[in-house]
Amino acid sequence: MDTVLVVDDDKMFLALVREELTKAGFDVVVAETAPLAKTVLAQRSVQVIIMDVVMPDVNGLELLPQFQKTHPSIPVIVVSGRASFLTGVQAMRQGAVDFLRKPLNFEEVTRSVASAIRSAREGGAQPSRLAQLARLQGSAMELANMIRWDTLGDFLRDNAALFQKVIDLVASVLEVEIVSLMLVKEPEGVLSIAHAKGLDPDVQRRAVCPVGEGIAGSVAQTGEPLLIRDLAQDPTFGKRERNPRYRTDSLMCVPLKVNGKTVGVMNANNTITGGAFDEYDLALFTTFSCIVSLSLATTQLFEQFATSVDDLAATNARLARTNVELETKVRELQALKGQGPRG
Repeated sequence: MDTVLVVDDDKMFLALVREELTKAGFDVVVAETAPLAKTVLAQRSVQVIIMDVVMPDVNGLELLPQFQKTHPSIPVIVVSGRASFLTGVQAMRQGAVDFLRKPLNFEEVTRSVASAIRSAREGGAQPSRLAQLARLQGSAMELANMIRWDTLGDFLRDNAALFQKVIDLVASVLEVEIVSLMLVKEPEGVLSIAHAKGLDPDVQRRAVCPVGEGIAGSVAQTGEPLLIRDLAQDPTFGKRERNPRYRTDSLMCVPLKVNGKTVGVMNANNTITGGAFDEYDLALFTTFSCIVSLSLATTQLFEQFATSVDDLAATNARLARTNVELETKVRELQALKGQGPRG
């Protein structure tokens, strides 16, 4: 029987996790402090560690590298009820195999534990992550090659090709079937699809979502990235019926921001493998969204610059005309002076 070590100072949480994981067939050991957790690891074999970020004696993110150093073969799942998206990214960077937010969905916890054990026995998830990073590196090079000095003006005036390329690359790197980019239409305050992959053109034309409503509208309103591992179990959006075009219950939605304001969102649905997205996927997706946001901001700056140039050109033309008129008046005055009364 596989053993799971749960590290948290919340006794009620420990009791709930122990009960649910025991039902799922795991042997569960709990520790309320970091020293107790280290004692358990020194005394018995453990296959997975579940650890809270916020504890009175130590920060979980400080403890994580210690576990990675002393027990590198044991996968660690980080949980928290107060942590942000960036905390999850930091945890994954430091070696956590997953990051779960409280209150936990215990079916999700069970799947995460089982997946961590399976990956550890198969040699870890590193090969697939490396392949994903290799695709990301290739994608970055493709984007860089699209930007040329000799065509920069045309590129900035019409960056639809860039947006579509980013969407195609997101689909490739994250291995998803459906990716969409939605922009906020003002003053109506509604999101509509500007570019997409895997969606019927008619669906793209008809799809609209008021800011503040639904998943995309909620992300546009809060400005925070959203990862849903299992839509059916999600406490906020789980009651809505899944659209038949979405084959899986896991999805991601991230905001597009320009000058501190959310101007749109990007959505990712339907993993090719049928599995759920994780915090690592969300970090990559957010990186792509930053590229789109920068492109939107650059386009706005270019349009303002082009407008300023046009205004300057118009002003220069007016000054030139005024100068010609003044020269004409001066010549007329000189001519009149020359024709004045003679003594």
